[in-house]
Amino acid sequence: MSDRNFDGIADRFRKNIYGNPKGELRLALCWRELLAQLPALQQSNTLAVWDAGGGLGQMSVRLAELGHQVHLNDISADMLAIAQQAITTAGVGEQLVLEHGSIQTVVDSLAKQQAFDLVLCHAVLEWVKEPREVIAALVAGMRPGAHLSLMFYNLNALIISNMAKGNLYKLRDRDFAGHPGGLTPPAPRQPQEMIALLEAAGLEVVAKRGIRLVYDLMPRAVRAERSIDDVLALEWQYGDQEPFWALGRYVHLLCRLPS
Repeated sequence: MSDRNFDGIADRFRKNIYGNPKGELRLALCWRELLAQLPALQQSNTLAVWDAGGGLGQMSVRLAELGHQVHLNDISADMLAIAQQAITTAGVGEQLVLEHGSIQTVVDSLAKQQAFDLVLCHAVLEWVKEPREVIAALVAGMRPGAHLSLMFYNLNALIISNMAKGNLYKLRDRDFAGHPGGLTPPAPRQPQEMIALLEAAGLEVVAKRGIRLVYDLMPRAVRAERSIDDVLALEWQYGDQEPFWALGRYVHLLCRLPS
């Protein structure tokens, strides 16, 4: 596989991923986790933030609205065009820089300009060929003491989902990759393997949370009968507990680069 570029289907991506409760829950839970774990985000100091592979820019806009300086890059020019619309609407253009390019190719120039206080990399690793290279690039952009917010599509959840559906051949063959050209990630990641890569890169994991644990385990008919607020409360209640954090459809890891 090669690193995925969403040019040509960026608007379809926006509608299918974020135009429903799945995307709403993912954004809400990840944002709440950041605010809970990093009080500095809501304090007066301006942080330098890199939204690596930040796509449509939802997190970038929220951080800019808090007063932080954000550098958003993505491999897809179409995704960045949609992000630019959101930035203009929010009126935070002075605090946001957009750059077209992959994480691996932009990190050298970024690292020379500044070291970042916070790096975000959400829903990227499941679309790239070499996660180790991406993690190394993210660390290269961090100053000592900085944090990395990493979220990825979780192989554990995909296995459980296929068990519940009785997809015996998929389970036998470990055939969990999405179809080429579709919006199901081709390379779901196993949490402990990602933690090992992060620690090998010099990071320490300080918080773990499953994202969309409760919601994705519910039958679709049941989901329709439950309010988003109720589901969100339960997601928050159980998402950071053992063993549930490792079973969410996505896993969020907050890491720190030691001083």
